[in-house]
Amino acid sequence: MKILHASAEYFPYIKMGGLADMLASLTKEQAQSEEVYVALPYIGGLGKEPLWTGKDYPALLPKDAKTDSLVVSVLRDSRFLEADESGVKLYFFQSDLFQTLDSIYGHAEEHFRFAMFSYACYALSQILKVDVFHAHDWHTALSLALQKDSPFPIPSVFTIHNLAYQGDHPFWMTGFLKEEPFRLVTSPFDHHGKCNYMKAGILSANQITTVSPGYREETLREPNGFGLSDCLNLRARDYSGILNGIDKEEWNPQKDKRIYNTFQVSDWKEGKLKNKEKLFKEIGRPFLPLDAPLVGLIGRLTYQKGFPTFLKAFLERRHLPHRYLVLGSGDPETENSFFQLSESLPEIFYFYKGYNESLAHKIEAASDFFLMPSLFEPCGLNQMYSHMYGTIPIVSRVGGLRDSVEESSLLQFKTGIVFEPNDTSSLGYALERARDLFFSPDRDIVVKNIMKLDWSWKKRKAEYQSAYFRAIDLQI
Repeated sequence: MKILHASAEYFPYIKMGGLADMLASLTKEQAQSEEVYVALPYIGGLGKEPLWTGKDYPALLPKDAKTDSLVVSVLRDSRFLEADESGVKLYFFQSDLFQTLDSIYGHAEEHFRFAMFSYACYALSQILKVDVFHAHDWHTALSLALQKDSPFPIPSVFTIHNLAYQGDHPFWMTGFLKEEPFRLVTSPFDHHGKCNYMKAGILSANQITTVSPGYREETLREPNGFGLSDCLNLRARDYSGILNGIDKEEWNPQKDKRIYNTFQVSDWKEGKLKNKEKLFKEIGRPFLPLDAPLVGLIGRLTYQKGFPTFLKAFLERRHLPHRYLVLGSGDPETENSFFQLSESLPEIFYFYKGYNESLAHKIEAASDFFLMPSLFEPCGLNQMYSHMYGTIPIVSRVGGLRDSVEESSLLQFKTGIVFEPNDTSSLGYALERARDLFFSPDRDIVVKNIMKLDWSWKKRKAEYQSAYFRAIDLQI
C-alpha cells in the first residue's frame, strides 16, 4: 500500500507539539511494510538538513496549470523536493510562502499559506498515485475537500490532533477558494460566519480519526467539541479514536544518548539518582536534595495545559518535599509566574523558557514524577515517555491521559496518579499521594511495572490500517 501523509510538522525537521513526534514514529513503523510518503512545508528554520535524493515534483496538476491567476502562479513557481528519512520518503514543499519562516505557526496570511500547501499535497497525491491520502489537522484539511471533488478521488483519512485549533477565517479572506485551481463550494464549511478548514476536513474525508478513544468521546459533546460536536456526530460512524504510540528507539533509557547515564528496569533507582545529580549541576542547582521527589513538567504554556491550576496547587502545597523542574514557553503571564518562582524559590522551583529536546530527555530520565495538569488532552505522549523512564505520571482524567494512566484500588498495580481536571484540591491531593508513594516500598513495584508497558506502534499501526481499508471501501 502506498500512503501519503500531509502535515505541518514532522520530527526532527519541524516540531511544535506532539503531532511531529506522533507522525514521525507512526510512519517509521508503517515503512516496515508499506510505501510511505510525507508532504511537509519547507521552512527556513528546519531542525535538521534533509538527505536530498535530487528528485523534485510539481506542486500543480497539468490540467490546472492552463489558467492564469495569482494562486496558479504561486503554485507554478513552487516544487516538492524529495528527501529520505529512515525509509520514509519526505516531500518538502518549496515555496516563497514558507521559505522565509523560522517557525511554522503564528504568522500572518496562514489562511492563504496553508491553503496553497493543501492544494499542493492534493496534487502530489495524484502525481504519486497513492492508495491512501492521510491529512493531519486543519493545516492540510482543504486537501480533503479537493480530493472529494476530484474526478479521480483517492481514499482519504483525516486525523484530528487538537480540535481547539480549527483554522477558521472570515469568508472575505478566503474568496480565492472559489477560483482556479480550487473551485470549491465553501458554504458547507461555514461555522459561525467563518470558513472553517477543520470542518472542511471533517465533512470531506472518507474516514476520520483522532488520537485516543477518550478524546473521541469528549469531542462528540460540548465544550470539548469546540463548536463542531454536531458535525462530528453526523460522521460518528466514520469517526474512530486510535491511541498514539511512541518511538521506543527514540525514547528508551537503555539507549538514550541524550541522558547522562543510561539505565534499565534492574537498576532504575541508581540510574535516576545519577541523572538527577548531573541535571541539578547542569541547571545550576547542585544544592537540591537527591532524596526528595523531583516533579518534571514539559509543554506549551497554554490554557489547554492547565498550568494555572498547577500554580494554585503548588502554592497551597508548598510544604510538600517536592522539587519542580519546568520546561516550556507560551502564555506570557504564566512564564512570568514561573520566572518569579524560579528566582524567589530556587531551592524548590526551576524554569527553563523555550524548548530543548536534549533537556526534555534529561528531565524524563531524572524525574521521579511527571505532571500533566491538562484541562483537555487529545492524547499526550509524555505520560508514555515517562512510563519508559520509570517516571510515574501524575495526570488529569481527560482524553488520552485517562486511556493510558490508571489509578484504582481495584487494579493489580497502578500506572500513575490521576486527578480531576481544573480542580486545585484534587491536584493537591494527587501531589500528596505522590509524596506517600515516593517514600513507600510500593514505588519499586510501580516503577518496574510501568517500565515494562508496551506503548509501541505495532497495535496502533494495525488500527490505522483498518481505517485505510474502510476509507478504500467507502471510496469504491
